[in-house]
Amino acid sequence: MTVGKGVTRFKPGDRVVHEIVTFYCGECPACLEGRFNICNTIPPMQGRAHFMTGGGFAKFVVWPEQQLHKLPDSVSSKEAVLMEPTAGSIHSVVTRMRIKAGESVVILGPGARGILMMQVCKAIGAGPIIMTGLTRDKPFRLAMAKKMGADRVVNVEKEDIREAVREMTGGIGVDAVLENTGSVEPTAESLDIVRKGGKVLWAGGGIRGGIVAPVDTYKIIVKEIDVKGEISQIPYDWKSAVHLVAAGKIDLAPLVTHEFGLEDWRKGFDLAATSAECLRVALKP
Repeated sequence: MTVGKGVTRFKPGDRVVHEIVTFYCGECPACLEGRFNICNTIPPMQGRAHFMTGGGFAKFVVWPEQQLHKLPDSVSSKEAVLMEPTAGSIHSVVTRMRIKAGESVVILGPGARGILMMQVCKAIGAGPIIMTGLTRDKPFRLAMAKKMGADRVVNVEKEDIREAVREMTGGIGVDAVLENTGSVEPTAESLDIVRKGGKVLWAGGGIRGGIVAPVDTYKIIVKEIDVKGEISQIPYDWKSAVHLVAAGKIDLAPLVTHEFGLEDWRKGFDLAATSAECLRVALKP
């Protein structure tokens, strides 16, 4: 790592993580609110350095000083691999959904991001928390979710999530639903299992272009459900992510399930795309 002449907060050799939203106008209504991740004048992918400059796969990258965060010694480089989705999970749970201590939550989808969302919920005192998945997820991903603090895991191919929520809440529904699958059925389920006056986040599949799903607007209307979307992060989310990981409130190491040398990057990508026993892959230089 080298630094420019005007850099004052960092020095060569510092271990850092970097925000991914690096291009924004700074003048539109969203930017003036500090919501650089949804700049009104730049399309989403064009605002992300890893799409425009190659990110970590480029031979050299340059990052603005204000978008770097120094890693404490207590945070390993392996854990740092997951700092971006941790910041994204904080953006989902805290910044967008404003979930509070004591609120019940269902998380639809047991991937690394779903388990990170669960850990953020637990760190702020939310609960009880249900995590859902499929039969292929049960041996590893749902087991991991249970081990890391889910109050209940539900295989939706064997159990009815609507009935599970009715049992847990006395028929009322949960306070918040975090949809993290990018599939049609969970999107519909989210409106059934949230309580009247509750809140729903639709986040799965966004980076792939989203999905087209039929929406029963009657349920949103008569239950006065708050439905939100989310993408990427803002600076607050990164600062919080580094703090919570350093404080031991979020455990990232178990979620990096596989490591490959850089020359084997294709194996890592293929495994991440196909294996039910893979959460996140780290590539080592």
